Amino acid sequence: MSFSEQEKGRIRHFLGYPSWSSLSNGIQLGFPAGGQPLFLLEQAFNRLLVPGEDAVRVDLCECEAIEHQLRDGRSRLKAQKLGDLVMNPRELEALRAELVYWQRRLADDLGVFANPCSTMNYEGIGGGINARVHG
Repeated sequence: MSFSEQEKGRIRHFLGYPSWSSLSNGIQLGFPAGGQPLFLLEQAFNRLLVPGEDAVRVDLCECEAIEHQLRDGRSRLKAQKLGDLVMNPRELEALRAELVYWQRRLADDLGVFANPCSTMNYEGIGGGINARVHG
């Protein structure tokens, strides 16, 4: 069993990597341009055992469900109260934190890490060249 190309693309998406047909041949700051550390993820797709693939698929489903909730939550940003129902003003913030948890779970199950140069900012810690260094 192996991941379909669509599954690989969704995994790359949640880990902050582009879905390129091949890595760049250029060198940028001593690393393959735009590809470091994408090669680790590509190798992980081939090394993962079947039980590991199942765990990754569960994590991927969780990430996709949270992403759908984030999309749906945007429509509720217009009102604080609807009849007797009071909207949670921190809903999107909580969903982003939950997405970070599942993104990290996905990365752990693959034995890789999310792209440290990604510009996504789920936790208010920045991204890109200003990414926080964990050690």
